[in-house]
Amino acid sequence: MAEKTGKCMCGAISFTARGSLDRFNICACDMCRRITGSQFFSVWLNMSELDLSGADNIRTLQSSDWAERAFCGNCGSVLWYRPTDGAEGVGLSLGLFDDVTGLVGDNHWYTDKAICQTVTLPPAHTLTEAETEAQYNGGTD
Repeated sequence: MAEKTGKCMCGAISFTARGSLDRFNICACDMCRRITGSQFFSVWLNMSELDLSGADNIRTLQSSDWAERAFCGNCGSVLWYRPTDGAEGVGLSLGLFDDVTGLVGDNHWYTDKAICQTVTLPPAHTLTEAETEAQYNGGTD
């Protein structure tokens, strides 16, 4: 059983996820695009496989007749998509994970609404993490 950790941007909410953590999903529906600004990348797991800390900072929004979205009440980081039909499953935001090594894409929904299918830029328009930090903030967050 795999285990991965993660947190929201401000660190008020952190987690350890356990289970089959080898795949991620992508959704480009209207709600996912609006809440993320592009597409929602998530890892599907059961809430019972998620140990949360800082749960008092979680805010939820009933985003449709069948699902809710959760976010950090301090920094606004998107936490998850969860059906409200009583099922245990939750789509935990891939962007929260400290390490996404080994995860591969599984499902991609609403592909016809995706903002960015695949972007290939010439090397002159790409920067690594170190290059970006050096250029914009001298290597500090």
